[in-house]
Amino acid sequence: MSIFKFRVLLEDPSEETIYRDIAIKSTQNFDDFHEIIVAAFGFDNSQMASFYVCDEEWNKGQEISLFDLNMESDQTKILVMEQTIINTQVTCVGAHLIYSYDFLNMKNFFVELIEVQVKEDDKGFYSKVVYSQGEVPVRKEEGAELSDEELANKLLSEAGFGEEGEDENESDIFDGFDDFDNYQ
Repeated sequence: MSIFKFRVLLEDPSEETIYRDIAIKSTQNFDDFHEIIVAAFGFDNSQMASFYVCDEEWNKGQEISLFDLNMESDQTKILVMEQTIINTQVTCVGAHLIYSYDFLNMKNFFVELIEVQVKEDDKGFYSKVVYSQGEVPVRKEEGAELSDEELANKLLSEAGFGEEGEDENESDIFDGFDDFDNYQ
């Protein structure tokens, strides 16, 4: 049995290098790999994700998606993580993958196979984080300091509605139900 050791490096604009070294059986699937990456970096696993097999210059090739979205073209078949065994796509030390998580707030990771260990009979638990460096920066969501009502009012205002939910761009012939009797 082979144990693959991957370095998973978070693409981060800050100066800090943030990565996790992950050991996983070569016969596990990409869904197992996805699960350990999400756990290792402290994400909530509520977002879409994909792996991309890359060449030496990190150019994306074959996509391995979390779910089958039936979006494949005639030339490219998109693989599904749960059905794709790691050693069918990663075959040698130095192989590159890009892992993309949360397509709205894109987080990209550079993944490289850094070591292959051949073990006769290993009953250890895999997948697991074997080394960790750096902390994932916590991005403060815009409006997080506002109450629910304040946030709702802010969003309505930005959409062009007044305090009472009325469209500021429209003029109305009456201001409320009390004025309705005057127009009958």
